[in-house]
Amino acid sequence: MTLVTLDKIVRRFGDEAILDGLSLRVDEGDRIGVVGDNGAGKTTMIRILAGVDDADTGQRNTRNGLRIAYGAQMPAMPKGTTVLDLVLRGTGEHGALEQRMRALEAKMAGGDEAALREYGVLQAAFEAGGGYDRKHQVEKVLGGLGFPIEDLHKDVSVLSGGEKSRVQLAILMTTPADLLILDEPTNHLDLQGIEFVEDFVVRYPGASVVVSHDRRFLDAIANAIVQVGDGIATRWKGNFSHYSQQRDLALLAQARAFKSQREFVEKEMEFIRRNMAGRMSAQAKGRLKRLQRLQLIDKPKGNRAQMKLTFGSTTRGQEGQVALEGEDLLVKAGARTLIEHGAFRVWFGEVTALLGRNGAGKTTLLRLLAGIGQPAGGTIKRAHNLRIGYFSQEKNDLPMHGTVLDALRELDRTVDERTLRDHLALFLFCGDDVEKPVGELSGGEKQRLSLARMTRAQFDLLCMDEPTNHLDVAGTEGLEQALKEFPGTVVLITHDRQLVEQVADRVLWVEGGTIRTFDQGLVQCQRVLAEERAAARAAEVEAREKAAKKAEAAAPAAEPKKAIETGKVRNPLMFQKLEERIFVLEAEIEALRAAMLDPANYASASKMKDLQATEVKKKQELAAAYEQWENWQ
Repeated sequence: MTLVTLDKIVRRFGDEAILDGLSLRVDEGDRIGVVGDNGAGKTTMIRILAGVDDADTGQRNTRNGLRIAYGAQMPAMPKGTTVLDLVLRGTGEHGALEQRMRALEAKMAGGDEAALREYGVLQAAFEAGGGYDRKHQVEKVLGGLGFPIEDLHKDVSVLSGGEKSRVQLAILMTTPADLLILDEPTNHLDLQGIEFVEDFVVRYPGASVVVSHDRRFLDAIANAIVQVGDGIATRWKGNFSHYSQQRDLALLAQARAFKSQREFVEKEMEFIRRNMAGRMSAQAKGRLKRLQRLQLIDKPKGNRAQMKLTFGSTTRGQEGQVALEGEDLLVKAGARTLIEHGAFRVWFGEVTALLGRNGAGKTTLLRLLAGIGQPAGGTIKRAHNLRIGYFSQEKNDLPMHGTVLDALRELDRTVDERTLRDHLALFLFCGDDVEKPVGELSGGEKQRLSLARMTRAQFDLLCMDEPTNHLDVAGTEGLEQALKEFPGTVVLITHDRQLVEQVADRVLWVEGGTIRTFDQGLVQCQRVLAEERAAARAAEVEAREKAAKKAEAAAPAAEPKKAIETGKVRNPLMFQKLEERIFVLEAEIEALRAAMLDPANYASASKMKDLQATEVKKKQELAAAYEQWENWQ
């Protein structure tokens, strides 16, 4: 069933048409990844898709009662509200939906067909918000996004910008909806958080539309890719890898067809020129008429020009020598200790990925490596005369005033303007773009300007903090190629797993106040950490079981009690059977809900009626069992 369609959408900003005849359809079960160059109109499209913005012309049509979770619905973060309370409250949709479903259940018991149909529509959205186990779902989502238990009761007014973004993402992920729309959800997440969101989107019971530049993320979550460019949306089947292959093949086929047609037209025109006035003029005129009716194939546009990053070709140091070394490091942020007794080495000519959970101290450590500040204890040794370039994810190296051209000119006022413009063109600042005020640039444009400034100098060591944030796929691929070609040394913080796999020789993992080195890169790091987490969970389960057995053995024998007025008797065996009955009922209800989401059942009114009637009955039995369990004496 179709959820929402866009038909021939046009959206202008000034004289420029960002979307020009764009059409798109989102059906149940779709998991769409959206890609495109920065400024191509991806966010504009999804805001119209979500109903937040209006198109200048064109039609947006939705299924009746369609519920959409999108960032524009975010509530305020008032002082005095905890993280957990804010996410539980969400947009208020979950509570309203539960009340409506309870009202429908009463009507369904009386055989109301209309109530039965409406209940089926509401149920998937309710389950997407956590169902009747919402608190557990909210805690699970917040934990997966990197919030430890103690932070769930933190006041939202003291959160950092990244933490607030993760809270907003948690609200979206627990909002009851038929369609979930996410715009760059992997920003501000660490690797474990990205993997959690991946799993969540794949399991999401509704449809999803996700804008992302993370190639590995799109491979995991998408069953279709929509490419936004030239004002239109082109849809491709499969994940990002399949899209890349299909796109390249389509461009190749179009290029061949264009070349073949151009050669045919040139040959025909040559014949016409030679024979238009001769004895074969009638034939020449006939060929000219056929050419005039010929539908010409457009020249393939391909991908837009990529940034031509070059970080320098001459660097100091030889491979195998130590560029940086930390010994017995103590790293603090205010009074908080981030790293204690840290030790590591960074080698010349290698790319080292600095990874770890959010808040572990990666950015603080990278700043120290770049020579910004001093550690609270221990030493950082650097090779002699090491030239260090630092790229900040906050982009606080950019001037506050002036234009793009001014930001580059201030680095070296002896260079002529033509040279500066040529350099900026390599980073896609062309024509009037160089006259834009820096303060009005988008996040992606600021990212490109920071890279343009960094590449004007020669460095031996690049310290880069999340350089792919706000870059589109083409920009990320350009950065990847430049890092591969750079002969110097790189220490890189990034959440882009494909970038790490492609360029990193080693991984430094920061967590729990320690620095660990994985010489075989990201694959070894992820494998070892996964094994350790699995072992920790198994040990935790074993410890709980031992504690329960110890407590049971130490407990004094219970004296038999007389029956009380309710007729209930304290009987451990019967209590155990009651708990087992609750588990069975919960499993049966989950199975019924899963069956309702099966298209074969959803399409049959009679099957849905039977399933929903059975669910109502099981819920009543479960409520009675819970009441008995809570009042057991």
